[in-house]
Amino acid sequence: MAARNSTTARIGELLRDYGLLGLRMGEAFAERLGMEHVDLRALTLIGQADRAGTPQTVSGLRHQLGLSAGGTTLVLDRLERAGHVQRVRDARDRRAVRLVLTADGRNAGRQYFGGLSDRLHDVATDFSEDDLAIVRRFLEAVIELTGEHLTTPPPQPAARPHRD
Repeated sequence: MAARNSTTARIGELLRDYGLLGLRMGEAFAERLGMEHVDLRALTLIGQADRAGTPQTVSGLRHQLGLSAGGTTLVLDRLERAGHVQRVRDARDRRAVRLVLTADGRNAGRQYFGGLSDRLHDVATDFSEDDLAIVRRFLEAVIELTGEHLTTPPPQPAARPHRD
C-alpha cells in the first residue's frame, strides 16, 4: 500500500510539473505571436472544436472562457485582426456565428508545436499499445475530474466560534 501511495504521489507531482510546463509553453507561444494569454486559450478552444468537426460558436466560446459578451468580442476582434480566426454565419441558422481557424491560425500552432508532436510520437514508440491505452484512460479520468473540480464550488470554511 505504501508503494502505491508513493507512486500516486509521484504521478501527482509529475502532473503538476507537466501543467506548469504547459503554462510556460502557452505563455511563450502567446508572446511569440504577440497575443494575450486569453487569446491563446480562445485560439486553442476554437482549434479543438475545428478538429472535432464542430466549429465553435461565439456563445460557446464565451461560456468556455468565462467572459462577458463584450470581453469575448474583444478577444475575437484581436484574433481576427491577427488573421488567425474568421467569423462565419452558420448556413443552417443565420443567427449563429461559427468561428473557423484560418490557414494562418492553423499554421501558427503547427510551426510552434509541430516538433513537440513529432517527438511525442517518438516517445510513444517505447510503449506497447496496452501501455498507451492505460495512459490514455488515466489521463481521460484526470481531465474529467479536473473539469468537475473547476465547476464545483470549494467547501466553505468552518465558522469560527464568536469570542467576546
